[in-house]
Amino acid sequence: MTRREIERFFTALSRTWKEPLEVILIGGAAAVLAGSVRPTYDVDFEARPGGPSGPEDGDLLASAVNRATAATGVEAQFSQDIDRWGEVVMPPYRETAQRWRSFGRITVRLLEPSVYAVSKLRRGAEKDFEDIILVGRATGLSWKGLARSAGWSVRKSPMSTLLNPFIRRVDYFFRVHGRELWGERFKADEAMALFRQLSVRSRKRERRATSRERKQSMV
Repeated sequence: MTRREIERFFTALSRTWKEPLEVILIGGAAAVLAGSVRPTYDVDFEARPGGPSGPEDGDLLASAVNRATAATGVEAQFSQDIDRWGEVVMPPYRETAQRWRSFGRITVRLLEPSVYAVSKLRRGAEKDFEDIILVGRATGLSWKGLARSAGWSVRKSPMSTLLNPFIRRVDYFFRVHGRELWGERFKADEAMALFRQLSVRSRKRERRATSRERKQSMV
């Protein structure tokens, strides 16, 4: 898949979907926009209508996506909440997603680089590590940013059998791929230590966060 094919897909989608729609690209398509030449065969994205929506809107959007696929040959998968695609909680991603392009009333955004990296580490296949490196180089991803976002995800995720494998994948990425992304001066032990520190479930920190959330709900 190429950048042009992604643009063709959303252009076709905009011809049949005329309401405001917020789209966040994930997966290999986002890596293609950063310059990847690794084959990817579909477009994965979160899609949220701009106004109030009901179950029928999901059916209408699915129909519009299917028509865009028929017109362009680009397969697509979407969800209204990509956080539900994994057991490890995504860092806050809607607030930090960066605008890429608009197609009619469809606004397409890209995940902030450290959040994108976490989304790939939730699965953690070798091709996901390749995508992190490519997108990281293109966007200036810092190791501290990745440690912060991954630590946030661990801290906020419910305890489960899937959490430890995620932690091991983060450690693995820093240890095996860190210098490939950040250069010879990168220190994996330092990055892993910061990640572990930020992953700790601090009762005091959680009480402060809960207090802030309560205050915001009262505003």
